[in-house]
Amino acid sequence: MASTLHALLAILLFNLLLKGFCQCELKDITIGTERTSATIQGKQEWSVSFINTCKCAQQALTVSCDGFQTVEKVDPNVFAPVGKNCSVNGGRPIATFATVQFLYAWDPPFIFVPVSSQVVCGGF
Repeated sequence: MASTLHALLAILLFNLLLKGFCQCELKDITIGTERTSATIQGKQEWSVSFINTCKCAQQALTVSCDGFQTVEKVDPNVFAPVGKNCSVNGGRPIATFATVQFLYAWDPPFIFVPVSSQVVCGGF
């Protein structure tokens, strides 16, 4: 009985430590925009990178994109409008230190700001 209680306490402690290890915030999503060498229909092309710098995956990432425009087709599985915000990676998890990228063409470049995400850590 005592060994079962110790095992349960160890599992509970491990779970609490793991969840503490995965304290992610929106600041753990880094967004970079870089000019490419291309122009599309007279508009400058931009490469946008969403980088998850948290120690755990993050899913359901949305960013502000009210007023976003492009003359270049963007894969909706990577970046898609949802009201005044946009969904990144189709809501699927972005792994630890992984990058999701897309290209668009417009002038001037658009400033994307993270709005929300959900942490995915160890299946707990």
